[in-house]
Amino acid sequence: MNRIVVLGQPGTYGDAWCQHTAARLAQRLGVPCIDTIDVPASAELPPGWVATAVVGALSSPLLRSADTAIWLNFLPTALTRAWIKGRQAKLGGAVRTPHVPRLADVRDSLMHMAWTPHLHRLLSHSALAHLQVFHLRSPEEAAFWLRAQEHRAPPRLPAVAHPA
Repeated sequence: MNRIVVLGQPGTYGDAWCQHTAARLAQRLGVPCIDTIDVPASAELPPGWVATAVVGALSSPLLRSADTAIWLNFLPTALTRAWIKGRQAKLGGAVRTPHVPRLADVRDSLMHMAWTPHLHRLLSHSALAHLQVFHLRSPEEAAFWLRAQEHRAPPRLPAVAHPA
């Protein structure tokens, strides 16, 4: 895992999780976190990086140069449970935790389901057979996966040959 694309759902909650996941992975791996909007298609990327992309706005060259894709495809039921838990905490006077979905985020996850078959076909296409895909379906599953990555030995980046 040296070149990672984190694919998130549209909306503020999906974007927040995408950015959070990418930042934690980049920090753990010691590589830059790049935003795909800021990177032109012809840009020379470093040997290791973590990029973020909203599903439906990702580029093929980025996927071809990546070795890993983290797909944060939170199911509407998982977001509904997280929304209810957040509402209960707010009504109970508890301190608001980060990444609490809004009702609009639950709606966005329902709309995101329309992209799911398309993205699944794209990620399983033979041109992307080199890509290791992690399909995470809930915030809890994503948090657990991130904690597990923090306990793994950090990978070694390939040596870059410098001209003599």
